[in-house]
Amino acid sequence: MASGAKGLVLNGDIFDFFFGWGTYFQNKYLRLLKGLDALAKSGATVWFVQGNHEFGMEGLENIFSFEILSSEGRVWTSPQGKKVLITHGDLLKRDVKYQIFRSFIRSRFVSVLAFLTPQRLLDQMTLWFARTSRKKDKYRVLRHDHIIACAKDFLNQSGVDTIIFGHFHHPYDEVLEDGRRILSVTSWHQPSCLVITQDGSLTRLTPE
Repeated sequence: MASGAKGLVLNGDIFDFFFGWGTYFQNKYLRLLKGLDALAKSGATVWFVQGNHEFGMEGLENIFSFEILSSEGRVWTSPQGKKVLITHGDLLKRDVKYQIFRSFIRSRFVSVLAFLTPQRLLDQMTLWFARTSRKKDKYRVLRHDHIIACAKDFLNQSGVDTIIFGHFHHPYDEVLEDGRRILSVTSWHQPSCLVITQDGSLTRLTPE
């Protein structure tokens, strides 16, 4: 982490799929989990916002020192009072079909079914699903105006100065007339990060 930085936020969909209760998945990604744990133990604030590809990670807080948040995320307030909402973003759009699908996938029935499935098989199944879904991405058209409009509504409802989200794999950066801002990060295969300073200002960094 950059010298002097006091915290790190991972904004979801860090894995293709991760089931937090599964020792198979914990061992598979142990290097990252231990890295986040060491960072948190060093005194840094570490938040892991669960995306729509992460399930049941709350129990990891009994093993590791970093904090697990729901996809709704959390508001960070700068010393100067600037409020920044960090949220995964899958709930920004008013998409009834997705909300129904999300509720089903995260239902107790599916959770129990996943728990009863051998973890290696579960990993293979979900990776196949991810590959199949990714092949369709080039045919999907994002309605950027609609996403921005939904983000504005979310911003207004939250009463914050800035909203940061991910999920859509597109680097949005919109400054409203009143100075409030809408920002997004991309994804793990298109790495970029947002640096938030103590006064609440933001800078996008794209690794070479």
